[in-house]
Amino acid sequence: MNIYVTCDLTNEDIFKIKKVAKKHKVFFNDAVDERAPIDKNFLKSEIVFGNIPCHWIYQSKRLKWIQLESTGFDEYLDLDWKKIKNKIAITNLKGFFSEPASETTLSAILSFYRGIDRFVILKNNKKWIGNPLRNELELLINKKILFFGYGSINRQLHALLKPFKCYFDIIDTKTNLSSIKNKIKIADIIICTVPETKKTINFFDKKKLQLLKKESLFINIGRGSLVDENELIKILKDRKIKGAVLDVTRNEPLELSNPLWKCPNLILTQHTAGGSSKEILNKVIFFKDNFKKYCLNKPLKCKINMSKGY
Repeated sequence: MNIYVTCDLTNEDIFKIKKVAKKHKVFFNDAVDERAPIDKNFLKSEIVFGNIPCHWIYQSKRLKWIQLESTGFDEYLDLDWKKIKNKIAITNLKGFFSEPASETTLSAILSFYRGIDRFVILKNNKKWIGNPLRNELELLINKKILFFGYGSINRQLHALLKPFKCYFDIIDTKTNLSSIKNKIKIADIIICTVPETKKTINFFDKKKLQLLKKESLFINIGRGSLVDENELIKILKDRKIKGAVLDVTRNEPLELSNPLWKCPNLILTQHTAGGSSKEILNKVIFFKDNFKKYCLNKPLKCKINMSKGY
Protein backbone atom coordinates (compact mmCIF):
# COMPACT_ATOMS: atom_id res chain seq x y z
CA MET A 1 0.00 0.00 0.00
CA ASN A 2 1.31 3.46 -0.94
CA ILE A 3 0.47 6.68 0.93
CA TYR A 4 0.77 10.16 -0.60
CA VAL A 5 1.17 13.08 1.83
CA THR A 6 0.82 16.72 0.74
CA CYS A 7 0.83 18.40 4.18
CA ASP A 8 3.65 20.73 5.17
CA LEU A 9 5.20 18.67 7.98
CA THR A 10 8.18 18.87 10.31
CA ASN A 11 10.78 16.10 10.34
CA GLU A 12 9.24 14.88 13.60
CA ASP A 13 5.78 14.65 12.00
CA ILE A 14 7.21 12.80 8.99
CA PHE A 15 8.84 10.31 11.34
CA LYS A 16 5.50 9.72 13.12
CA ILE A 17 3.70 9.00 9.84
CA LYS A 18 6.44 6.64 8.66
CA LYS A 19 6.29 4.86 12.01
CA VAL A 20 2.54 4.22 11.85
CA ALA A 21 2.77 3.28 8.14
CA LYS A 22 5.48 0.71 8.97
CA LYS A 23 6.05 -1.44 5.89
CA HIS A 24 3.98 0.78 3.59
CA LYS A 25 5.61 3.21 1.17
CA VAL A 26 5.04 6.90 1.95
CA PHE A 27 5.58 9.69 -0.58
CA PHE A 28 5.85 13.31 0.65
CA ASN A 29 5.15 16.34 -1.54
CA ASP A 30 4.24 19.64 0.12
CA ALA A 31 4.43 21.65 -3.13
CA VAL A 32 1.05 20.58 -4.53
CA ASP A 33 -1.41 23.19 -5.80
CA GLU A 34 -4.11 23.42 -8.48
CA ARG A 35 -1.56 24.29 -11.17
CA ALA A 36 0.84 21.46 -10.33
CA PRO A 37 1.27 18.70 -12.91
CA ILE A 38 0.12 15.33 -11.69
CA ASP A 39 2.70 13.53 -9.58
CA LYS A 40 3.54 9.97 -10.66
CA ASN A 41 3.85 8.99 -7.00
CA PHE A 42 0.25 10.06 -6.47
CA LEU A 43 -0.86 7.69 -9.25
CA LYS A 44 0.85 4.85 -7.36
CA SER A 45 -0.96 5.62 -4.11
CA GLU A 46 -4.06 4.18 -2.46
CA ILE A 47 -4.25 6.78 0.32
CA VAL A 48 -3.82 10.55 0.35
CA PHE A 49 -3.26 12.68 3.44
CA GLY A 50 -3.81 16.30 2.42
CA ASN A 51 -5.73 18.29 -0.18
CA ILE A 52 -4.98 17.45 -3.80
CA PRO A 53 -6.13 19.12 -7.05
CA CYS A 54 -9.57 17.84 -8.03
CA HIS A 55 -8.59 16.93 -11.58
CA TRP A 56 -5.96 14.50 -10.27
CA ILE A 57 -8.68 12.24 -8.90
CA TYR A 58 -10.04 11.38 -12.35
CA GLN A 59 -6.64 10.01 -13.37
CA SER A 60 -6.10 7.68 -10.44
CA LYS A 61 -6.99 4.00 -10.67
CA ARG A 62 -5.69 3.10 -7.22
CA LEU A 63 -7.00 5.85 -4.96
CA LYS A 64 -9.30 4.56 -2.18
CA TRP A 65 -9.22 7.16 0.58
CA ILE A 66 -8.44 10.89 0.93
CA GLN A 67 -7.92 12.33 4.40
CA LEU A 68 -8.28 16.07 3.92
CA GLU A 69 -6.34 18.43 6.17
CA SER A 70 -9.27 20.83 6.22
CA THR A 71 -12.89 20.99 7.28
CA GLY A 72 -13.97 22.47 3.95
CA PHE A 73 -14.31 20.29 0.87
CA ASP A 74 -16.22 22.62 -1.47
CA GLU A 75 -13.92 22.02 -4.43
CA TYR A 76 -14.64 18.27 -4.41
CA LEU A 77 -18.44 18.62 -4.52
CA ASP A 78 -18.44 19.47 -8.24
CA LEU A 79 -16.60 16.32 -9.26
CA ASP A 80 -18.49 13.97 -11.53
CA TRP A 81 -18.40 10.91 -9.30
CA LYS A 82 -19.96 8.75 -12.03
CA LYS A 83 -16.76 9.16 -14.05
CA ILE A 84 -14.68 8.01 -11.11
CA LYS A 85 -14.76 4.24 -11.36
CA ASN A 86 -13.02 3.36 -8.10
CA LYS A 87 -14.94 4.05 -4.89
CA ILE A 88 -13.16 6.75 -2.92
CA ALA A 89 -13.81 7.61 0.72
CA ILE A 90 -13.19 11.25 1.64
CA THR A 91 -12.81 12.26 5.27
CA ASN A 92 -12.36 15.78 6.59
CA LEU A 93 -11.49 17.38 9.93
CA LYS A 94 -15.03 18.16 11.04
CA GLY A 95 -14.98 19.71 14.52
CA PHE A 96 -11.18 19.85 14.54
CA PHE A 97 -11.00 23.66 14.50
CA SER A 98 -13.86 24.44 16.90
CA GLU A 99 -11.76 25.51 19.89
CA PRO A 100 -9.29 27.88 18.17
CA ALA A 101 -11.96 29.27 15.82
CA SER A 102 -14.35 30.02 18.69
CA GLU A 103 -11.59 31.69 20.71
CA THR A 104 -10.61 33.82 17.70
CA THR A 105 -14.23 34.90 17.32
CA LEU A 106 -14.60 35.78 20.99
CA SER A 107 -11.35 37.76 20.97
CA ALA A 108 -12.49 39.72 17.89
CA ILE A 109 -15.82 40.57 19.52
CA LEU A 110 -14.08 41.80 22.68
CA SER A 111 -11.59 43.72 20.56
CA PHE A 112 -14.43 45.73 19.02
CA TYR A 113 -16.37 46.24 22.24
CA ARG A 114 -13.36 47.14 24.39
CA GLY A 115 -11.65 49.21 21.70
CA ILE A 116 -8.51 47.07 21.46
CA ASP A 117 -8.36 47.46 17.68
CA ARG A 118 -8.44 51.25 18.05
CA PHE A 119 -5.83 51.30 20.81
CA VAL A 120 -3.39 49.41 18.59
CA ILE A 121 -3.75 52.08 15.91
CA LEU A 122 -3.37 54.90 18.46
CA LYS A 123 -0.24 53.28 19.86
CA ASN A 124 1.30 52.91 16.39
CA ASN A 125 0.53 56.59 15.72
CA LYS A 126 1.84 57.64 19.17
CA LYS A 127 -1.49 59.35 19.84
CA TRP A 128 -2.93 59.63 23.36
CA ILE A 129 -6.67 60.24 23.77
CA GLY A 130 -7.41 58.54 27.09
CA ASN A 131 -10.54 59.51 29.05
CA PRO A 132 -12.73 60.66 26.12
CA LEU A 133 -12.65 57.07 24.83
CA ARG A 134 -14.05 55.56 28.02
CA ASN A 135 -17.66 56.39 27.19
CA GLU A 136 -17.32 54.80 23.74
CA LEU A 137 -16.41 51.36 25.09
CA GLU A 138 -19.11 48.71 25.31
CA LEU A 139 -19.88 45.55 27.26
CA LEU A 140 -20.60 42.11 25.82
CA ILE A 141 -22.99 41.41 28.71
CA ASN A 142 -26.61 40.77 27.60
CA LYS A 143 -25.93 41.11 23.88
CA LYS A 144 -28.20 39.31 21.39
CA ILE A 145 -26.24 36.68 19.46
CA LEU A 146 -27.55 35.22 16.20
CA PHE A 147 -25.80 32.09 14.95
CA PHE A 148 -26.01 31.21 11.27
CA GLY A 149 -25.52 27.48 11.66
CA TYR A 150 -24.98 25.55 14.87
CA GLY A 151 -22.12 23.17 14.22
CA SER A 152 -19.13 22.47 16.45
CA ILE A 153 -17.68 26.01 16.25
CA ASN A 154 -20.85 27.82 17.23
CA ARG A 155 -21.63 25.25 19.93
CA GLN A 156 -18.18 25.88 21.43
CA LEU A 157 -18.66 29.63 21.06
CA HIS A 158 -22.06 29.36 22.75
CA ALA A 159 -20.33 27.82 25.78
CA LEU A 160 -17.69 30.58 25.84
CA LEU A 161 -20.35 33.31 25.65
CA LYS A 162 -22.66 31.91 28.34
CA PRO A 163 -20.86 33.67 31.24
CA PHE A 164 -21.61 36.98 29.51
CA LYS A 165 -25.36 36.31 29.92
CA CYS A 166 -25.99 36.78 26.22
CA TYR A 167 -29.26 35.93 24.49
CA PHE A 168 -28.91 33.32 21.74
CA ASP A 169 -30.83 32.47 18.59
CA ILE A 170 -30.15 30.33 15.52
CA ILE A 171 -30.99 30.48 11.83
CA ASP A 172 -30.14 28.15 8.96
CA THR A 173 -31.16 27.63 5.35
CA LYS A 174 -34.38 25.93 6.50
CA THR A 175 -35.55 28.88 8.60
CA ASN A 176 -38.42 30.75 6.91
CA LEU A 177 -37.49 34.10 5.37
CA SER A 178 -39.78 36.19 7.55
CA SER A 179 -38.23 34.75 10.71
CA ILE A 180 -34.70 35.26 9.33
CA LYS A 181 -35.39 38.93 8.64
CA ASN A 182 -36.87 39.56 12.09
CA LYS A 183 -33.93 37.90 13.82
CA ILE A 184 -31.34 39.80 11.78
CA LYS A 185 -33.01 43.13 12.63
CA ILE A 186 -32.61 42.69 16.39
CA ALA A 187 -29.24 40.89 16.53
CA ASP A 188 -26.25 42.64 18.11
CA ILE A 189 -23.82 40.07 16.75
CA ILE A 190 -24.27 37.72 13.77
CA ILE A 191 -21.84 34.81 13.54
CA CYS A 192 -21.62 32.71 10.36
CA THR A 193 -19.90 29.33 10.46
CA VAL A 194 -21.69 27.24 7.83
CA PRO A 195 -19.92 25.53 4.89
CA GLU A 196 -20.43 26.44 1.26
CA THR A 197 -23.41 24.75 -0.35
CA LYS A 198 -25.80 25.82 -3.11
CA LYS A 199 -28.18 27.12 -0.42
CA THR A 200 -25.59 29.11 1.55
CA ILE A 201 -23.93 30.96 -1.35
CA ASN A 202 -24.87 34.65 -1.06
CA PHE A 203 -27.16 33.85 1.87
CA PHE A 204 -26.33 37.27 3.28
CA ASP A 205 -27.22 39.19 0.16
CA LYS A 206 -27.83 42.92 -0.18
CA LYS A 207 -31.37 42.73 1.24
CA LYS A 208 -30.35 40.84 4.38
CA LEU A 209 -27.24 42.95 5.01
CA GLN A 210 -29.32 46.11 4.83
CA LEU A 211 -31.40 44.79 7.74
CA LEU A 212 -28.43 44.94 10.13
CA LYS A 213 -28.81 47.62 12.77
CA LYS A 214 -26.19 50.33 13.26
CA GLU A 215 -24.83 48.74 16.47
CA SER A 216 -24.39 45.25 15.00
CA LEU A 217 -21.25 43.21 14.40
CA PHE A 218 -21.12 40.85 11.40
CA ILE A 219 -18.73 37.91 11.71
CA ASN A 220 -17.95 35.32 9.03
CA ILE A 221 -15.62 32.41 9.73
CA GLY A 222 -17.48 29.98 7.46
CA ARG A 223 -16.91 30.61 3.76
CA GLY A 224 -16.33 33.81 1.83
CA SER A 225 -19.14 32.95 -0.57
CA LEU A 226 -21.79 33.29 2.17
CA VAL A 227 -21.89 37.08 1.95
CA ASP A 228 -22.25 39.71 -0.75
CA GLU A 229 -18.80 41.27 -0.25
CA ASN A 230 -19.52 44.37 -2.33
CA GLU A 231 -22.55 45.23 -0.23
CA LEU A 232 -20.68 44.53 3.01
CA ILE A 233 -17.90 46.88 1.87
CA LYS A 234 -20.49 49.56 1.14
CA ILE A 235 -22.21 49.40 4.54
CA LEU A 236 -18.83 49.38 6.31
CA LYS A 237 -17.61 52.44 4.38
CA ASP A 238 -20.92 54.20 5.09
CA ARG A 239 -20.56 53.13 8.77
CA LYS A 240 -24.05 51.64 8.78
CA ILE A 241 -22.94 48.88 11.19
CA LYS A 242 -20.50 48.78 14.10
CA GLY A 243 -18.06 46.55 12.28
CA ALA A 244 -17.22 43.17 10.78
CA VAL A 245 -14.80 40.31 11.27
CA LEU A 246 -13.87 38.22 8.23
CA ASP A 247 -11.71 35.15 8.58
CA VAL A 248 -12.66 34.14 5.02
CA THR A 249 -13.03 36.09 1.79
CA ARG A 250 -14.14 35.17 -1.72
CA ASN A 251 -10.59 35.37 -3.05
CA GLU A 252 -7.65 34.20 -0.96
CA PRO A 253 -5.10 35.55 -0.61
CA LEU A 254 -6.78 38.94 -0.86
CA GLU A 255 -5.58 41.01 -3.83
CA LEU A 256 -3.80 44.27 -2.97
CA SER A 257 -6.45 46.15 -4.95
CA ASN A 258 -9.34 44.67 -2.96
CA PRO A 259 -11.27 47.47 -1.16
CA LEU A 260 -11.60 45.30 1.96
CA TRP A 261 -8.05 46.35 2.92
CA LYS A 262 -9.19 49.95 3.38
CA CYS A 263 -12.56 49.27 4.98
CA PRO A 264 -13.07 50.98 8.34
CA ASN A 265 -14.05 48.90 11.37
CA LEU A 266 -13.04 45.63 9.75
CA ILE A 267 -10.82 42.93 11.21
CA LEU A 268 -9.33 40.50 8.67
CA THR A 269 -7.91 37.35 10.30
CA GLN A 270 -6.68 35.88 6.99
CA HIS A 271 -8.18 32.39 7.32
CA THR A 272 -6.23 31.71 10.50
CA ALA A 273 -9.12 31.42 12.97
CA GLY A 274 -8.64 27.66 13.28
CA GLY A 275 -4.89 27.85 13.77
CA SER A 276 -2.87 26.94 16.86
CA SER A 277 0.69 25.98 17.74
CA LYS A 278 -0.30 22.29 17.81
CA GLU A 279 -2.39 22.30 14.64
CA ILE A 280 -0.03 20.20 12.49
CA LEU A 281 0.70 17.73 15.29
CA ASN A 282 -3.00 17.18 15.95
CA LYS A 283 -3.67 16.69 12.23
CA VAL A 284 -1.03 13.97 12.15
CA ILE A 285 -2.58 12.30 15.21
CA PHE A 286 -6.01 12.45 13.55
CA PHE A 287 -4.63 10.83 10.39
CA LYS A 288 -2.83 8.14 12.37
CA ASP A 289 -6.05 7.20 14.18
CA ASN A 290 -8.04 7.06 10.95
CA PHE A 291 -5.27 5.12 9.21
CA LYS A 292 -5.47 2.43 11.88
CA LYS A 293 -9.23 2.23 11.32
CA TYR A 294 -8.66 1.94 7.56
CA CYS A 295 -6.19 -0.92 8.01
CA LEU A 296 -8.65 -2.75 10.26
CA ASN A 297 -11.52 -2.11 7.82
CA LYS A 298 -13.40 -0.12 10.45
CA PRO A 299 -15.61 2.93 9.75
CA LEU A 300 -13.54 6.07 9.19
CA LYS A 301 -14.06 9.12 11.36
CA CYS A 302 -15.60 12.20 9.67
CA LYS A 303 -16.46 10.49 6.39
CA ILE A 304 -18.22 12.84 3.98
CA ASN A 305 -21.38 11.89 2.12
CA MET A 306 -20.56 13.60 -1.18
CA SER A 307 -24.10 13.21 -2.54
CA LYS A 308 -25.50 15.16 0.44
CA GLY A 309 -22.62 17.61 0.63
CA TYR A 310 -21.68 16.99 4.27
